[in-house]
Amino acid sequence: METMYMNNLQLWKEKYKRGKGVNLDKISTIESRYSINYPNAYKEFLAMAGIYCAAIPHGSHRFEYADENQLRAKELLNQYKLNHLIQKPFWVIATDSGAFWYFYLDDGDNPPVYRLDCEFYGDMDDIYTFGPVAESFQKWVEKAIDFYENDPENK
Repeated sequence: METMYMNNLQLWKEKYKRGKGVNLDKISTIESRYSINYPNAYKEFLAMAGIYCAAIPHGSHRFEYADENQLRAKELLNQYKLNHLIQKPFWVIATDSGAFWYFYLDDGDNPPVYRLDCEFYGDMDDIYTFGPVAESFQKWVEKAIDFYENDPENK
């Protein structure tokens, strides 16, 4: 697979010798199961580091949790009665307690990433609980890499 979006991730993997990709056939299997097409940036990420990527600190982001993450997000939306907040087809890329990170499946090859913290939505300013966290999936991964590289525990 040609790298268009995950060049920084590739460099990070080479530098830290961390990260393991998902076989393209497994990616296709999940796409078929859900009758969707992943954005190219996300496919690149999965192929490069979808099994394991230490740079991503957000909850359950690993591909092995893909099915569970979709179910967990739907459970959270139902539990907190927030289904009205997300009206388009979306894909959950990570979950953590009462929150999840996602992108819309119709937002192009490098979609923005959003977060919804169901547990605290309505209890604090929406800017902290619901909305965009990165202008693209590529930028979301790059932010995670920057965080990883600036964390003293990773030196």
